[in-house]
Amino acid sequence: MKTLNWRRANWLARNFILSIEQETIGQLTFNNSWNFKAVYTDRETNLKFARKSFWDSDVLITKDETTIGEINFGLLGTQTLKLSTGEKFTLSSSFWGQEVTWKNETGETIVTYQQATMSSMGKGLISLMDSLAIEKEKLLVSSGLFARQLMHRRIAVLMAAMIPIMASAS
Repeated sequence: MKTLNWRRANWLARNFILSIEQETIGQLTFNNSWNFKAVYTDRETNLKFARKSFWDSDVLITKDETTIGEINFGLLGTQTLKLSTGEKFTLSSSFWGQEVTWKNETGETIVTYQQATMSSMGKGLISLMDSLAIEKEKLLVSSGLFARQLMHRRIAVLMAAMIPIMASAS
């Protein structure tokens, strides 16, 4: 297993740094806190994440203006990554989202994202299979971090909407 570190670079959770030990290997940057656009960059790679449309919450992943994958958000919180090669991966999450995994079609865990503790929500580890090709590794690592962050934002928006409803009901 290969292990990467991830950390949030600012309090707004718009910029995430990926590293091995002390060496930065890439970063995922969200355009702002409210839209669903982001860019993963490293020395050789530039992947763009963008929601299909206002009405369609699925996200297209492009490289050099060519679609290489799509993240589908299911009704019950299921997230699936479909690559242009035909491969599919499903994102699974623990109840509080401290551990998130990409699993392939046979159910084998390919990438695992771990958050150390609730008090250190801005950093964690990513463990991935050694046998992944470097391009697929970058795609899975960045798309999982992207989808994990979107999952957290959607929960925050839902909670923000529920608080006034619950307060008015009591």
